[in-house]
Amino acid sequence: MKKLLAVFGAVAIALVGASMFAAFEAHVVNVTARIENALGVSTGAINFGTVFPQEHLNKPLDVQLSDSFMREDRVDDVEYFIRQKPKCAITSQNGTVADLANTATGHVIPTLDDPLTLEVDESKGGTAYTIDCGPTPRELTTGESWGVLPSLCEYISKEEDGTPGEGNDETMPSFHTPWTVSGGQVNWNDTDGRLAKSEQDIVDNWNIDLAVPCFGGNCAQDWADFVADINPNAGDPNQWTQPLANEHMIFGCDLWVEVSGVSEAPIED
Repeated sequence: MKKLLAVFGAVAIALVGASMFAAFEAHVVNVTARIENALGVSTGAINFGTVFPQEHLNKPLDVQLSDSFMREDRVDDVEYFIRQKPKCAITSQNGTVADLANTATGHVIPTLDDPLTLEVDESKGGTAYTIDCGPTPRELTTGESWGVLPSLCEYISKEEDGTPGEGNDETMPSFHTPWTVSGGQVNWNDTDGRLAKSEQDIVDNWNIDLAVPCFGGNCAQDWADFVADINPNAGDPNQWTQPLANEHMIFGCDLWVEVSGVSEAPIED
């Protein structure tokens, strides 16, 4: 019995010694990375200026692989999408004047049902929402207000350039719903794009066109044809008219270009 105890004691001492030795040894692995943007996007404002009902106007939007992405041999292609979001601004004179130097993107917030009001469904079956503009970017002066602009998103198209072939990128015509809310979740109607060095497709020249809406009952007789010619799937043309109260106001929409995936270059045999 004494011999067994002695052996156990020796083993225990050896284990403790190993543990104490390991505690005084450390190895440092330095982890660093240079984080760069995969895309270069022309972020200048797209300003259509003063427009008139049933005009059809075009502006360019270029999305290209960044210089850093082009230099990195390990990666090949980028998948991205264009998303339309509400635009907030400081306005005055009943929304006909806007300080476009102080704007922000509005956030679509689904409305939750209050369990304490059993007789009322504030969420409207999970479809209701509000738009949160966040804090005012500067102090307001007399006559100014901060809030969401009437939406231009429904009337803006995103048309692909057809390179390197039709269908490489998506196209979204004007007269569409930019987002919906169902089941308390925001569903975005995005437009997908893709760029690939291996296919010599390093820039997408998007066409952003604006199909200008009409107001109230002041639409021309060919309004329905105007809508159908631009988007055969637009449905009832009357749903795309604007209230008379919005006439003369500044409309707005923010386009967000977001990367959804990056793939590595194919391995050569």
